[in-house]
Amino acid sequence: MPKFVDYHSDKEVSDIMEKFLERFPGMFEGFDVAKIGFVTTLKKKSKVPVKLHCVKYPFDVWMSKVYIVEVFQTYWKRMDVKKRNLAVFSTMCAIPDAAFDEQSKQYGKKLTPEIRMFMKEYAACGGVPNWMENPAAADPMERTTEDIAKDIPEVEAIPESDGGRIPVTQDAIEGVDTGKKGKASAAKPKAK
Repeated sequence: MPKFVDYHSDKEVSDIMEKFLERFPGMFEGFDVAKIGFVTTLKKKSKVPVKLHCVKYPFDVWMSKVYIVEVFQTYWKRMDVKKRNLAVFSTMCAIPDAAFDEQSKQYGKKLTPEIRMFMKEYAACGGVPNWMENPAAADPMERTTEDIAKDIPEVEAIPESDGGRIPVTQDAIEGVDTGKKGKASAAKPKAK
């Protein structure tokens, strides 16, 4: 099988990451751009402009990279500076704290977004959930740490007294029809 050759290396995304690290030094603690490889894919289509790939053993041994950030050129060129900044910020949010520490359980892992986007990403774009389509989204490069901190939503569990979720116990499900064959159910009484 021939090797895919429609790609090139680019510093644009790494430069944006470096600027975010300078602008928000406490937000991405332990973040190391040197341990990320960057590649721009030329002709491949994607639903996202930037994709984060984890580099696993044994490949990380030779590459000395923990992640690869892939930029899809077709999508990337259609975006303005603000959307590019937001796409890179979102990618940075997918990397957990201590992800570059080899002794950490978070080493080389990716976070899954809270709800449909990362809380930091939501706050950085000014509390706009659909920043790719919404021109009201703010450029995180133009915001301060205080602006972002005030836009991070507080998410709390619903207290049990307010009708929140109650843990299911064995007593609560006793006699309930599970739909499995061979098990007694509430609908069919046991033969005596």
